[in-house]
Amino acid sequence: MDKLNDNLTAINENDILYLASYVGKLILESGGETYRAEDMVDKICSYYGLQSNSFAVLSSILTTIRGKERRFFTNIEKIRIRTINVDKITQLSNLVRDIDKYTFKEFLTQIQEIDEQKANRFVYTLIGNCLAAGAFAFYFNGNYRDCIASIIGALSISMLGYYSAKLQINNFFLNLVGGIVCSLSAYICFKWGIIFNISISVISTLMLLVPGIAFTNSIRDLIAGDLVSGIARGVEAFMIGTALAIGSGITLSIIKTLGGFL
Repeated sequence: MDKLNDNLTAINENDILYLASYVGKLILESGGETYRAEDMVDKICSYYGLQSNSFAVLSSILTTIRGKERRFFTNIEKIRIRTINVDKITQLSNLVRDIDKYTFKEFLTQIQEIDEQKANRFVYTLIGNCLAAGAFAFYFNGNYRDCIASIIGALSISMLGYYSAKLQINNFFLNLVGGIVCSLSAYICFKWGIIFNISISVISTLMLLVPGIAFTNSIRDLIAGDLVSGIARGVEAFMIGTALAIGSGITLSIIKTLGGFL
């Protein structure tokens, strides 16, 4: 309690609002659920003795707090980039849970350090994609040839993701191209004689792009009562799946039309 009193003498409502909004923004940017972001914001404001109301959607988070003398402070944070970083969400959740162990300045410093953490090195992502695609090949009753073709497809998808992140390509277009790359890599392996059927390798590689987390978070938001965010995430998952199907389907249709399988 003494630490909290020391904090309150050195900070004002705007500082608390900034800190709470900062945490909520990081949660959403890392792919967290909207109810989790709202809960984090409310916990921080409540700890510092302020009443707060927050409303989060996929593209922004709005927070209003009631300060001294019945003055209200409002802040809106725009979410421009969203990724999937479960480790960052876990760190933020643990930090907010132990907020009483830090002064305001220490807590803000910890948040900034989490924000500035670099993503995993590309080589780790590459290895993970290759292992996952190869495992899916065996899961779908493929053999070692299908596993090799799936790994080649995973290498192509990894390179696509690496350069698209630098160019900040639209997510729908990225998945559309991803579907094309999956089909083309499988067809090349078929022409090289590595595999005799492209179905397993295409499906195994596409599994790397399937929006499983987006769909799961959609259900969790809907269960939590966040209908707007839940529906938005559901539509996003549907659009990603549609882009993958279009990219892969059109490519296979063109190859078949040109006599690629004859």
